[in-house]
Amino acid sequence: GYVFPDLPYKSFGFQMAYSHHNQDSYFGLKEYNINHKSVYANLIYNSIISDTRNKFVTGISTSFDNYDELVLTTDYNRNEKSVGAFFEYNYDNLDNLSLSAGIRIDHHNLLETFITPRLHVKYTPWDTGTLRFSAGRGKKSAAIFAENQWLFGTNRNINIINNNGVFYGLNPEIAWNYGTSFNQKFNLFNRNGDFTFDFYKTDFSEQIIVDVENPSEVSFYNVSSKSKANSFQFEVNYSPFIRFSIKTAYKYQDINNGYISGAKQQPLQPKNRFFTNLAFETHQTEKGANWKFDYTYNWQSEQRIPDTSIYTPNYQLPAFADAHISMNAQITKVFSPRFECYIGGENLTNDKQKIPILGADNPFGTNFDSSIVYSSVLGSMYYTGIRFNIE
Repeated sequence: GYVFPDLPYKSFGFQMAYSHHNQDSYFGLKEYNINHKSVYANLIYNSIISDTRNKFVTGISTSFDNYDELVLTTDYNRNEKSVGAFFEYNYDNLDNLSLSAGIRIDHHNLLETFITPRLHVKYTPWDTGTLRFSAGRGKKSAAIFAENQWLFGTNRNINIINNNGVFYGLNPEIAWNYGTSFNQKFNLFNRNGDFTFDFYKTDFSEQIIVDVENPSEVSFYNVSSKSKANSFQFEVNYSPFIRFSIKTAYKYQDINNGYISGAKQQPLQPKNRFFTNLAFETHQTEKGANWKFDYTYNWQSEQRIPDTSIYTPNYQLPAFADAHISMNAQITKVFSPRFECYIGGENLTNDKQKIPILGADNPFGTNFDSSIVYSSVLGSMYYTGIRFNIE
């Protein structure tokens, strides 16, 4: 990169990257190999419009990817080439408003020519409150096997419902993303805290579904305008007294996929989550010694389980998994800034999934499925250790 000595807001930059990933793997009798080579180059120019409140970034980028995959006995080979130009405008009045608006146009040998816009806005209506908003569009080629290697750990047949697309016979994924958040700082009983609301929404105009609703197969296919993902989170941070802090959060996720069999909640995905962390430390002595205590509580609501009705009765699972909790704790004794020891535990309630692998006694039988994991499989774990800092 180069920064103009007399104009520090103006600069050129060049980035280039190369990566090579080679994987040979097998899952029982199922083989999955992938050789992926990637080259990426990006030329960037930064400057301002009239004054430093109005900045922009522009440039061009290009990439090349070569994929060579062996899935069971089938070869999937493709080359992806793209070149694109982008422009991003940033405004900051250093008072209560800042925004970033960008657009890029790409030409891809398989995705053709497409435009990707995005917008980020930050507004401070008062000193202790911050409102953010974002929106954008995305388009991508899905690597259905590399992203879903868990499917090889089952005896399901792999089924691609060809849509005459360019990626394994499938069309690329296209989605619009929207999101907003609000953060408010407060003072309660002369102690500081803050709370945050977040809401994010994804609307798919084209999506690749990984369908495991049929117990004997996993199917990949495209759906249009039937899938959505909504996420809401509320978080509170507060320190009721000195050296003691509380962080708690609730998250709601509504993810529905448009399966061939009808719209359904995404499996193995809890709709509701609750989290609390308590942290306390004692006053430090002149030598920097003190005690630290940390406790974390996690709760997840029930999760929908894919259909297992064709398995033998002792391997059939209910339609929904029960809600479960997990608790972690740690105590640390600090002797000095250089030395401390600690003891702790994870999953203190020993809440774990009774049968994490269906048909484990016969891994080549029709009942075998290692993909339906919705809770901890390890049970409680306890540990201790020391930390020694070298100055």
